[in-house]
Order: sequence, then structure tokens, then C-alpha cells
Amino acid sequence: MHLYGLIIGIAVVVSLNYFEKNNDSIPKPKLNLFIFGLLLSLLMGARLYHVIDSWSYYSQNLGQIINIPNGGLGIYGALIAGFIYIYISSFILKFKILNLLDSITPILPLAQSIGRFGNYVNGEISIWWLESLLCLILFLLIKKIKIKPTAIYLIGYGTIRLITEFFRTDTWQISGFKIANAISLILVITGIYLLKYPVRKSGSIV
Repeated sequence: MHLYGLIIGIAVVVSLNYFEKNNDSIPKPKLNLFIFGLLLSLLMGARLYHVIDSWSYYSQNLGQIINIPNGGLGIYGALIAGFIYIYISSFILKFKILNLLDSITPILPLAQSIGRFGNYVNGEISIWWLESLLCLILFLLIKKIKIKPTAIYLIGYGTIRLITEFFRTDTWQISGFKIANAISLILVITGIYLLKYPVRKSGSIV
């Protein structure tokens, strides 16, 4: 197995084990199907984000689009696709979105910290170590605070990316504007909203 794939696999297993132990939203008979769909959406979203970002290369090398073991997964693509999948599933399975998110977001920074080592072995991000360290700190912070983990994660990771984007030259840009910065700001604003105005009304999906 390619070392990059092994590292990403470890990050995924860590996340799934935590989620299965803390999930109280998805009924067990439907859990495996939900997880399969979630993993598929995360993978497709992460790859699509990277491919669009590097379309000048992939448009000339279409066969490389599916060569995931060679590297190229965008975390923001995974987060966006994952949220869309969870949002749609919430209506189908009738569960509360925030309850589900709160059962997995505490482990995400640790998984991302581990995943950055994959960037190192592929030589993809020069400051992989800084993002890995900051994600580890965020994981410890969420673990210590123990309340509203989704809000803390959105604020924390959004801030981390706003900081690290200053040092990165390999991220998606349109006319000199970094797309990750826009997404990061949305995450921070959303996190602040959830922190100050949590919506947990009885019967609400959120």
C-alpha cells in the first residue's frame, strides 16, 4: 500500500471508531449504510476540490483524476460534500444535524493532524507540520472545553486555515483570491453563530 494511502486510512479509522462509539443519532441497522455513503461523499468531495483547483493539469491528464494514491485531496471539498450528505440524510432518516455533527467533530482535528503527514510523504505542503500542530492543539482544546464541539471546530479550523494560507502558495486561487480564505471566513462566522445562538428546539432537525 502507498504510504500516503496508509496514513489517510489511519486518519479515517480513528474518526470512524470515535464516531461509532459516540453516535446516538443513526440507528444501528442504518449505520453501516450511512457511513459508506459518508465516506464516499468525503472522498469524492475532497478529490473534486483538488481536481478543480488543479484543472490546468488534469485537463491534460484525465487519467490522473482517479489516481488518488498519488495524492491530491482537498479537506474543504471533503467538509462541504460531507455536510451536504449529512444535511440530505437528516431529512431521510429524521435525525438532528447538530447532534450528529457533535458526535464526530471532536475527533476531526486529530484525524486532520494525522492526515497532514500524508502531505509530507507526498511533498505536497511545505508547512504541513504547522497545520498538523495547530490541528492537534485544536483537538486538545475541544477535548478540554467539551461543549459545542461543532462550533469550536468551525471557529478553530477556519482560523487555522486563515493563518496558514498566508504561508501557502499551492491553494486554489481565482484572480489572486484564495478560495480557502472565503470558506474559512464562512466557517468562522457559522461557528460563532452556533456558539452564541444554538438552535436546538424540540423536534427540530438542527
